[in-house]
Amino acid sequence: MTNLSPLNDSLSQTKSTAFGLSKDLAIPIIVKVCYLESTRDMKDSLASLSEKFEDPAVFNTLSRIYRFSDLFIKISIFDGKNNNLVTIPVQTTYKSFNNKRVWNQYLKMAINFNQVSIDSYLKIEVYEIVNTKPKLFGVGYLSLFNRKSSRLRKGSQKIPIFTDPTTENIEYENIPGLTDLEKNLIKYEDGEFNRLGWLDKLVLPNVSSLNEPNKDHDYYLYLELPNFELPIVYSDVTYHINTSIPTIHHEQAPIVDNLNSNIVINSIDIPMSKDPNMLKIYDPDFQTDSNVNNQNNINVPLDPIELKYHKLERHINNNTILDKELKPSPQLRDELVNILIKPSNIELNKTERNLIWKFRYYFSKNNSINEASGKTTTTKSFLLKFIKSIDWADDYEVEHAFNEIIPNYWSVDKLQIGDALELLGSYFNPYILGKSVLASSSTPPTSNDSSDRKSKNEPSKFYKIFKNVTFLRKMAVDRLRLASSDELLLYLLQLVQALKYESLIYDKKTPYIQDTEHFEMANELNDDNDLLKSPLAKFLIEKSIENPNLGNFFYWYVKVENEDQLNSPTNPHSNPIRIYAIILNKYIDSLKKYSQAKKLPNYKNLKMQIWFIKKLTSLVELIRTTFRKNEATSKKIEFLREYLANPSNELLKFPEPFPLPLDPSVKICGCYPDESSVFKSSLSPLKITFKTIQKTHATSQLFGKKKNHKYDKYPLMFKIGDDLRQDQLVIQIINLMNQLLKNENLDLRLTPYKILATSPVAGLIQFVPNETLDSILAKTYPVPETNDNSSPPQPSASNNGILNYLRLHSQEQQPIEPEVTSVLNSSEQSEEHPIQPQPTVISDLAVSPTLMDNYVKSCAGYCVITYLLGVGDRHLDNLLLSPNGKFWHADFGYILGRDPKILPPLMKLPIQVIDGMGGLNHENFNIFKSYCFITYTTLRKNSNLILNLFQLMLDANIPDIMIDPQRAVEKVQEKFCLEMSEEEAILHFQNLINGSVNAFFPVVIDRLHSLAQYWRA
Repeated sequence: MTNLSPLNDSLSQTKSTAFGLSKDLAIPIIVKVCYLESTRDMKDSLASLSEKFEDPAVFNTLSRIYRFSDLFIKISIFDGKNNNLVTIPVQTTYKSFNNKRVWNQYLKMAINFNQVSIDSYLKIEVYEIVNTKPKLFGVGYLSLFNRKSSRLRKGSQKIPIFTDPTTENIEYENIPGLTDLEKNLIKYEDGEFNRLGWLDKLVLPNVSSLNEPNKDHDYYLYLELPNFELPIVYSDVTYHINTSIPTIHHEQAPIVDNLNSNIVINSIDIPMSKDPNMLKIYDPDFQTDSNVNNQNNINVPLDPIELKYHKLERHINNNTILDKELKPSPQLRDELVNILIKPSNIELNKTERNLIWKFRYYFSKNNSINEASGKTTTTKSFLLKFIKSIDWADDYEVEHAFNEIIPNYWSVDKLQIGDALELLGSYFNPYILGKSVLASSSTPPTSNDSSDRKSKNEPSKFYKIFKNVTFLRKMAVDRLRLASSDELLLYLLQLVQALKYESLIYDKKTPYIQDTEHFEMANELNDDNDLLKSPLAKFLIEKSIENPNLGNFFYWYVKVENEDQLNSPTNPHSNPIRIYAIILNKYIDSLKKYSQAKKLPNYKNLKMQIWFIKKLTSLVELIRTTFRKNEATSKKIEFLREYLANPSNELLKFPEPFPLPLDPSVKICGCYPDESSVFKSSLSPLKITFKTIQKTHATSQLFGKKKNHKYDKYPLMFKIGDDLRQDQLVIQIINLMNQLLKNENLDLRLTPYKILATSPVAGLIQFVPNETLDSILAKTYPVPETNDNSSPPQPSASNNGILNYLRLHSQEQQPIEPEVTSVLNSSEQSEEHPIQPQPTVISDLAVSPTLMDNYVKSCAGYCVITYLLGVGDRHLDNLLLSPNGKFWHADFGYILGRDPKILPPLMKLPIQVIDGMGGLNHENFNIFKSYCFITYTTLRKNSNLILNLFQLMLDANIPDIMIDPQRAVEKVQEKFCLEMSEEEAILHFQNLINGSVNAFFPVVIDRLHSLAQYWRA
């Protein structure tokens, strides 16, 4: 038997340690955000009462008001050597806090452990929301490796948070701030201490009370990094040295491997010849990845082979019989139809653009309907897709499109109104479409003759682009000329916004113009009044002067944008043109001349409206300065009525009647002081009932003519302190959708009450008689006896406040509403989309058929519309019901999916609303769903128009659009579910209704909101 004792002795004296290498750790970096600890005293961290009183703006910063206000964490990874960001940041999702800021969320970084260097660090940024925008609350740093031991950090980490954002303190060794007890706890969690179950149960619950927090910093953030069984030591990939090529920068001492004589190359320098005659060889595989990953990006450069294929595909057989008579196969036709129905905000990829170009003659010559796929679409949607498929840097394609296709096959009347609005947007700008031409002409010239000739051709090439783009925009304006004034009013808000894009075109100095003819054209565009030569500006001014109703809203829309432009901060290095000031002055001057020439009161009415708004503004300011904020509302009301009743203030009876700015079809001549009031609010909004003059025929008398006026009432609210432009936009879209539905003979009894912003911080709101659902459900109504022939109401609905409210008002005589037809041209719509037969509402619940019909239809209409617009903050106080049975929504402070409440439903449909129809088992509920489906499918067919209207509003200062303008249109587009068939869309909406009716959490939120309102009152 062999004696092994000497070998055993030598092994016992050898110390071995097992560890892993970071270069082998090919897994993503995951960080768990645990909680934020505050060591500050509450009195020091929160604003005092005196601070709140002296500076009300402190309420915008919730961390100064609430100890545990909402925060979110953003974590980034930086290279410590150059402080460069090495991966995209990630952030925590929304989390509500109670008595501690606890997240317990895992954040997965888009980089692996083996891809970071030894000096990499985490940058932890803590943000809060101030005025709907993120604001930095604090910042902290954590190095990923302990540079002294080269070990990867693991387990629990305590990070000091600096409230001064300029502080940058990165510890690459042991992190200070941990108490001895915390260090031992971390060792316990990492498994360095033996675990005894009976002892742990006794000690661990009392550990937190024994720990004395370190107060070196105001805040500490606790994170957890992955725990590995073995310690991880930093190591990098090594490369063999080849002395014949790249040289090594010795900025950092190389790491020598004594075993195989390898070193780590930190950076290399490939020598490049500066000889201009040196031949450069293009590598076609260099951009393969970018082309594959960015198929939807038009600006991705193609390699020479792709460019050659592109030219051959588009240039061969052009204008030949073969090309003009080319027809797609049924499969290709279906694919082309799917391309044509794509939303306007989605870019076409290279293959789709080539298909559109290939069959340009087929779609331009034929108004065909694809019957094979069951989808109906006309070639009217083809023109914009074709224009977007043009390579604007290719002279041949541009000339072919604008000299052959558009003039021979496309006239103005074939252009859809939605496409005309798209042509007036920011995309159709010569400085955007001709960007590649401008870039190539701005490169420094070389001695090469061909490049010299090319640079000389660039000015004329850009001028052609400029001329063709302005032709398209003029074509869009010509299409608007075919619309009636009432239809134009539906899009006027967006057309005023489109003037911004006109200024970007007509204000810029036309570059690269050298020949005489083009130079004269440039001079014409660049004189002092070139903005007024914009076709859109000229058209809107002319149309507004001729039509007083259109001119009324045009003035106020332009006035508000002008004030907003004047108040917006400007870049000191730029001189932005004040287009709205120029257009406003031109409009007023032209209106004055037109009124004098035609002897019309239009200019005088405008002056009276301006006087009227100034009087209301001074009245609100007078009430605010006379009374304190917390003073009784009854005193303010008494003061208001006395002021209005005083004839010297000229509001009891106006010097002369004039059209109301909110609704120019109504003429006001005074007010009713006793029916006016002040709302209970710090802004002191006024509710004033104005005296209106009804139009009557003059009666002939023996000695001339005498006018017998009849008077009516028009209540409205005037408010200063809120920007009403978002509400104004939503009401405009609701009104448009109402007209689109009426165009299909579908009147859903909507109530698009009128809103007009008279400045960026003030406006008028029509006051419609109503009661909130909260107050209706809280009241007890007498239940009338039903006829013997009528079936009794269901038990679920017999005591419902809404149903009894409708029964009560069924006993009243409701005014007969006149049939109002759509202002849109219904011929096109009715031919393409015949409307389905409409169901009849059942009236067996002791409710008037008219009221129940109004109720069911309006519920369906607002259910669909508020879902499409992503209206948030829905509760029983902004769901309203009028005595005529019309259900409607108010207060659109949250749209496009924003909501102050957690887990908001996609659609607000309380069960109490369904009970008002008779309950879930009543036939009226099925009729309600049918109206929802018809409304949803009808609006989906008009999605292009609605999306283009939102596209034109991206640069307007609408709060919920400004938060994320890149996704604003996309959010609306997602709600239309355009990728689904009509049957799939109906099923999708059916599931939305079922989910909303059966949702429990919104019911709890409504209850809590009602309780909060009760205690506030």
